[in-house]
Amino acid sequence: PSIINIRFISTALPDSWYKRLPPIDEKDIEEKAIKGSGPGGQAINKTQNCCQIKHIPTGIVVTCQQTRFLEKNRFLARRQLQERLDIYYNGDQSLVAQYKREKSERKEIKRIETKKTLEKKRAFKSEQDIYSNSNINDKLLDKTIE
Repeated sequence: PSIINIRFISTALPDSWYKRLPPIDEKDIEEKAIKGSGPGGQAINKTQNCCQIKHIPTGIVVTCQQTRFLEKNRFLARRQLQERLDIYYNGDQSLVAQYKREKSERKEIKRIETKKTLEKKRAFKSEQDIYSNSNINDKLLDKTIE
């Protein structure tokens, strides 16, 4: 299989969801510690704090350089690989896709509730304005009659 190099954008799954992902078989991965790159100057460029993991059967390559520490980056890279493999094998039924759907559904429900609340506030305010305007008109009418 050809090498699939995916730029990973974290979905930030909750920790409890990672337990539901299938574990990675150690014999199926190839791990390398490579020198970092990007902003940070000499400190980042001379240390091997970037972790690159390749899943041999699928060819998926994940590179992680989110922290200064190699061990933490190894942990994060393995999580990213788990997510990528879940998406690769399960597609729309993957845990990542399920989480994104749940999140967007919650967001939509919240938007609808906010819209309803705003509509109630507008209705109440217009009632108050009508009531206060009628009181003012009554007072003005009383003054003109006197």
